Amino acid sequence: MANGQKIVTPLPAASVLLVRDGEAGLEVLMTERAKTMKFAPGAFVFPGGKVDVADSEPEFVERYTDSETNEQDVAFKVAVLRELYEEAGIYYSVVDRDTQPSGRKLVELLSENGDQLATSKLVHFAHWVTPEPIPRRFDTHFYIVPHNGQTAEHDGNEAISLRWVSPRAILDEWDHDKVPLMFPTRLNLMKLARASSVEEALEQAEDAKVVRTLPVIGMDENGMKLTISEECGYGVTQATMKEMAVEAAK
Repeated sequence: MANGQKIVTPLPAASVLLVRDGEAGLEVLMTERAKTMKFAPGAFVFPGGKVDVADSEPEFVERYTDSETNEQDVAFKVAVLRELYEEAGIYYSVVDRDTQPSGRKLVELLSENGDQLATSKLVHFAHWVTPEPIPRRFDTHFYIVPHNGQTAEHDGNEAISLRWVSPRAILDEWDHDKVPLMFPTRLNLMKLARASSVEEALEQAEDAKVVRTLPVIGMDENGMKLTISEECGYGVTQATMKEMAVEAAK
């Protein structure tokens, strides 16, 4: 408890940077959140969401993933591939298939095809935790994985549009106030933009140390500010006012 305010325990969540080599270089899949959503309405984000209890069930993990049940982050990996299927229609299994969503649950497709989720292909990319005073908090692990070639289709509910974008291009759009981005999204795009290809992005992610990033809310002469440590390795330590506005929408 800080200053008499109860600190909310963050919910486990996961998000994925699905990347491909486009004509102009590295591209990442991003979704536009519906303006009716309670969390980050209207923002452009990577596919992802909360970890469900079922995502860590040993029977599911053993039967339907290529991970070991005792892997520390297996529930996050399952959750992120489930969300990728639910939000973007990408069925990311060990065996590449041209399978699009048909109203069926992911487990039904896995069982029907005798498949496993390709959780071993996910590379840990980042780890962000929502600031402590915020009442709606998430403990989010970000992963990066190469596109399997399937066509992405938004669900029309949480995600109202999908875009394959150059990290540098969408950062430029954000800079010119054309798209809203949250602080973690912008910094992870900046991190991704250091690579020029999928191979390079994966190599950089595998070599980098993932630092738990917990922004701190403070005040200065300009009002509220959101800062992170230089040790997080982003080269940026403070959110902008427009990012703060999106964060406040949580």
